[in-house]
Amino acid sequence: MPFNPRHLALVCVALGLTQLVPALWIVVAPHSFFAHVGPFGAYNGHYLGDAAAFQAGIGVALIAAARFEALRAGALAIAAASIGFHAINHWIDVDNAHAGSDAGLTDAVLLTLLALLTVAPLRAAVERTNP
Repeated sequence: MPFNPRHLALVCVALGLTQLVPALWIVVAPHSFFAHVGPFGAYNGHYLGDAAAFQAGIGVALIAAARFEALRAGALAIAAASIGFHAINHWIDVDNAHAGSDAGLTDAVLLTLLALLTVAPLRAAVERTNP
């Protein structure tokens, strides 16, 4: 079943929130984020801030793409690539999270699913832009 392009704006908002919510969590409570989601290696507030900045940038671009159709294919391509590489990184480190955290296999699987879910909207946006 092909993806209905009428839903692209809603998908952009939803994907944007998947990027903005963790970015906001990192900014508001970085130690909490590290303990529950990112306990790989030693805590480093600067690198967490960098991660939040990149995720927020992608999230804002996706939210803007919900409003401006011309931005959709590009924003969705960036989201698909960044989420996909993020998933790969989690698979590489799947057994390296601190014990007792929520990180690990669950995060790797969820990121992989999210990356795969971006493919159909991306394709629909590209086809709509380049008929």
